Amino acid sequence: MNMLVLAGSLAAVLLLAAAAHLLRLGGDERIADEAQAMAIAADADAGFDPVAAAVDRAGMGALVRGADGRHMLIRRHGSMFATRILTPPFFGRLDRRTLTLGSNDAMFGQVTLDLGDTAPMWARGLGVSRNA
Repeated sequence: MNMLVLAGSLAAVLLLAAAAHLLRLGGDERIADEAQAMAIAADADAGFDPVAAAVDRAGMGALVRGADGRHMLIRRHGSMFATRILTPPFFGRLDRRTLTLGSNDAMFGQVTLDLGDTAPMWARGLGVSRNA
C-alpha cells in the first residue's frame, strides 16, 4: 500500500475523531440528579412544571411528576434524552425496586428504572400494581 495513502487515511480518521470529540458526539451522558431530570422535563415541554423526580440508579432514565399531576418519562436516546408524558392507558409494572413503564408511543419503547426503595411510592402514584 502506498504510504502516502495510508498517512492520508490515518489523518482523515483522526480528524473525524477530533471533530466528534469537539461536538460531544457519542458521549456517555447520564442524568446526575433530580434537579437535572426536572430541568430536562421543563426543557422538553414548556407547559410542564416539574415538582418531583426519581432518577434511575444508573442515570439512564427518570420519572418526573408535574404540578398538575402528570408524569413525564425520560430515557436516554444516544447522547441525548427523549421524553414522553405518560397518558392512560400506559404500560406499568413494579418488581421490587424497579419500575418498568411504557408510553402509548410504540417508538419510545419501555423503560426500566431502578428507583430503589422509592419505586413502590412512584408506582402507587401512577396506579401501577406490583408484579405477581
